[in-house]
Amino acid sequence: MADADCTCAVACEKTQEECQQNAQWYLFVATSMVILFGGGFLIFCMQILYDKWNQISRRMFPNHYDRDKLDEVELHNKLRHYIVNEVISLQTNKGMVLAILYFLFNVISVTLYINQSDQPLEQCVQVLDTCNWTLYADIGLNVFFLFHFLLRLIAAPNRLKFWFQMGSIVDFCTIPPCALALILERNWLGMRFMRALRFMQMGEILMTFNSTGTEEDQRAEKRKSIVQLLVLMLDFVSVWLFAAGFVHLVENSGDPWKPNSARTDNFTYFDSVWLTMVTMSTVGYGDVYPTTGIGRSFMMVFIVCGLAMFATYTPYLYEFYRSRSPYAGRYERADSKKYVVVCGHITYNNVKSFLADFLHPDRGDRTSRVLFLDNKRPEPELTGLIKRYFLSVQYFEGSALNHNDLRRVQLEHSDAVILLCNKDSDDTKSEDAATILRAISVKNYCSKARLIMQLLNYKSKSFLQTIPNWDPINYRDENICISEFMYGLVAQSCLCPGFSTLMINLISTRSYIPGTNENLDWKSDYAYGCDHEIYTVMISSDFNGMTFPEAAEICYKQLNLLMIAVENFDNSGLAINPLPDQFTIRKECLGYFIASSYKDVCRARFYCALCLNEGIEIGFKPCKCRLEAAVPQLSTVPAAKKKRSNVQLIPLSEHKSPNNNETGLTRVGSVDSKSSTATDINQLRTVRHLFSQHSTKSTSVDRGTLTGAGMSSTFDPTGNYHWSPEKKFEDVDLKDHELNNHIVICAFGDDKTPISGLSSLIKPLRASNLPYKKLKVVLLLAEKDFLLKAWKELRHFPKIRVLCGSALDRSKLKRAFINRASMVVILSNYGKRMAYKDPFLLDKEPILACLNLPQVAGKSENSKPVEFIAELVNDSNVHFLDQDNEDEPDIELHLTMKFAQGSCITATALDTLMSEAYYNDEVMTLVRALIAGANVPEYDAEDEEHSGPLQVPANALCGSQCRVIRIKAEEPSLSEHIKGKAYKDVFVELLQKFNLLCLGLHRAIDWHEEISVEHKRFVYINPPGETKIVASDYLYVIVQTSKLQPPTEVMLNKIRDTMLRKGSTPEQPDSKLTRQNKVDTESGKQEMLPIDESSSSLAV
Repeated sequence: MADADCTCAVACEKTQEECQQNAQWYLFVATSMVILFGGGFLIFCMQILYDKWNQISRRMFPNHYDRDKLDEVELHNKLRHYIVNEVISLQTNKGMVLAILYFLFNVISVTLYINQSDQPLEQCVQVLDTCNWTLYADIGLNVFFLFHFLLRLIAAPNRLKFWFQMGSIVDFCTIPPCALALILERNWLGMRFMRALRFMQMGEILMTFNSTGTEEDQRAEKRKSIVQLLVLMLDFVSVWLFAAGFVHLVENSGDPWKPNSARTDNFTYFDSVWLTMVTMSTVGYGDVYPTTGIGRSFMMVFIVCGLAMFATYTPYLYEFYRSRSPYAGRYERADSKKYVVVCGHITYNNVKSFLADFLHPDRGDRTSRVLFLDNKRPEPELTGLIKRYFLSVQYFEGSALNHNDLRRVQLEHSDAVILLCNKDSDDTKSEDAATILRAISVKNYCSKARLIMQLLNYKSKSFLQTIPNWDPINYRDENICISEFMYGLVAQSCLCPGFSTLMINLISTRSYIPGTNENLDWKSDYAYGCDHEIYTVMISSDFNGMTFPEAAEICYKQLNLLMIAVENFDNSGLAINPLPDQFTIRKECLGYFIASSYKDVCRARFYCALCLNEGIEIGFKPCKCRLEAAVPQLSTVPAAKKKRSNVQLIPLSEHKSPNNNETGLTRVGSVDSKSSTATDINQLRTVRHLFSQHSTKSTSVDRGTLTGAGMSSTFDPTGNYHWSPEKKFEDVDLKDHELNNHIVICAFGDDKTPISGLSSLIKPLRASNLPYKKLKVVLLLAEKDFLLKAWKELRHFPKIRVLCGSALDRSKLKRAFINRASMVVILSNYGKRMAYKDPFLLDKEPILACLNLPQVAGKSENSKPVEFIAELVNDSNVHFLDQDNEDEPDIELHLTMKFAQGSCITATALDTLMSEAYYNDEVMTLVRALIAGANVPEYDAEDEEHSGPLQVPANALCGSQCRVIRIKAEEPSLSEHIKGKAYKDVFVELLQKFNLLCLGLHRAIDWHEEISVEHKRFVYINPPGETKIVASDYLYVIVQTSKLQPPTEVMLNKIRDTMLRKGSTPEQPDSKLTRQNKVDTESGKQEMLPIDESSSSLAV
């Protein structure tokens, strides 16, 4: 056997020198060219003859021609149809297999060519020689290529065109030389490199595979981009290998017109590949270069083609890598930690405050992950913010309107979905429409998803009913209207200066690091107050039977907790600082506390009077004697996921509570004492929601008028706001009237400026819990076009005056009597927010107006500083409001002097409401009650807002039962209980004697000095008990405004039935009283209250 192999090798090498000396490569080239052009000419001639024969046959034998022609055409069409649709079609399995085999065989053919490229181009071979296996492999491949060529030729609709296609030319240059090699017993490597051009066919196969994917396939877009890249790469590789093969051929063959011009330096195929690559990329190292004339001519043409190819493919490559976003992945849950999906308007300014509050360290183990989903890549500032919170934040590129993107973030497993809006949008209706559309998409994808969304326009709340499966009770869905909250804070600040800062700090989570306070710096005291937030917890059963003042005193003195509200399981609603005869704590009561952390609030859960009497300190865990009374954590138990008890709600008219107080709704049925806290909270939420719906909608049932003793108030259909007959715009012009102790609202804009927030600002100032005589005149200062547009929504509010002009005009400010005003409100210009590219210019009108105020008011010793609150768009512009400020540059908004004082507010400060609504949605009820000053309905009836009056007895006030007011420490009626005493003593004394619940102080920044600057103050929330009250201090207290519940339908029906039984006939209110109210409105007279300008009726 060894001898046979040796003999074969010697025979194979014997004739190589003879082949090199007698080269016949031109025969291979001539054969291919003859078949190509000769076959094309033959097909062309046959088509001409065929057409001529058809014309002659049609004339000579018309009848026989038609019949024979039809049979011939039908037979040809059947064969062609079978080959096209069954054999070579990529839509069938046979065609797909055939195409894949054709591609693989081309790859094998090119591989064999590269393997033989280091050998001479032309070799003598023996047909029956078994040692040359590559010859037989090449013959087998070319037989398959010939078969494939014939199939394509039969299926071609135009054979002449098919004959000169690129694929056919490749076959002509590779198949005939292989057949000629068997005849001449010579193997010419020649043009087999042209098989690389057939790699482009793989692109058609890949595109066919990609087109079979369904639209619902979540990887369809990813697969499409990969296929496009592969097609580009195959095209590039095909041209590259083809050019390298051509250079290798001509350089090793030499120029035909120059004998012995072939290279003798062993120019390999790899050298040609290197040469074509550096040439096509325009690098050109010069280490390898062509020497033949054909090679150099080809390279000149190839350089131009290579540049064109690079210029064509570069945009596709850029688009591919740009589309391959690092944020296009899929969220994989590695653990059981909760997460929320945040969609909508995702920008750095929009989420900075939200993330800082949502991921605050004080939240501890309750913190959830945040997944951002937006249809654009994050901006550089946002990218840096995401990297700062990389352990808890992930960003995904996608749309909330695309269910595939929602599936990528596994929204169905998320704990909540938060929708953020663009608060700087000029078109609030369009922005709200986009937010609602995202909400509908989320609910359509997962009906049980918990939704927390932002809205700009309060009128957009009417569309909440169109969102499928919107359920605030079971799914705890929540909507936060920016205009209602922000302008509600502004309105309450008009009545109680500093209220906006007080509430924003209470709903924001911030940390306080104790430090030295030797210099009595106000910032340290202010930061201490900022550390307090509102928490809810189910309080201990040891509070059962106590009144609210008793429980609040125990919490403050013994637990160092400030309780501000409670909610019984069997009560109809939230009770904020209720009177002793109004409320008694019962089993399973929810408490609302102001504290620095949730850990501190846990002491109210585990309060034990027995342990306290024995001197045992109340800790953060249940004591041994009360271990069985431990209650699960409220804010970490999803109420919607717990099984609800079988509890029914019935009207109070059918059931009496134990203390015989009419509360509208109550619970019947027994509930196991060991039932989960989540079930209790679910019942509380159900009761509150139904009570709100009942008390809001029931008042619109009877819009008649009731008369009788004490009948003096007229309200809107909801019973939440004071109402007056429609007034013409000309009748409310200020003209020559003088005002005192009024409120000035300065707005900027024209008839195209949105006025959605103005109505939300007026409503709390006209809340029904304010007596009519205590309503302050509101003066609107703006351009006439803006006022005419806004008057359509304000024409039914009483005591409204208008002054046409601009707050930038000092003469108009003097005409508005700002030196006599109790508060000046300066609103931002909504109409030009998108017109300025520089964010600092967005607030130029409010800033200039604020700087005008002290100039108009004067700087005499007896002049009173003008109190104002300005709305800003950019937080950084707050330092422009006070030229004498000592704030450090780039300081956070809540640490600035003007914000601490309560003189500015921004929409970004309300971003913390989203995290508050997620972690503790029960707090939102309390916040709404304090801010709105009324029972704000979940769905505003836009058409019925001012459709008619609702007159009820004056002592049956609607709306919230309490308000936050500011009491001066030097108030004569209260000075003996406040001035000079410690804060803890004042807290207890005011709570016991006057039922006033202290929240904090409004203290001068230089309070320790003998002469303090009155107009520079800061909000000091829940100061330490040892803090001394000085004469310049103001106290924030919660005061009751009515001892009766809001009028429900049952109460109104009882009033009407009682009057009918007495023989009274409903009629209009006393005309004399109406005239008196009109006189008060026109003259702008205000009754000075004994306790601050913002106080309601308080007996001391």
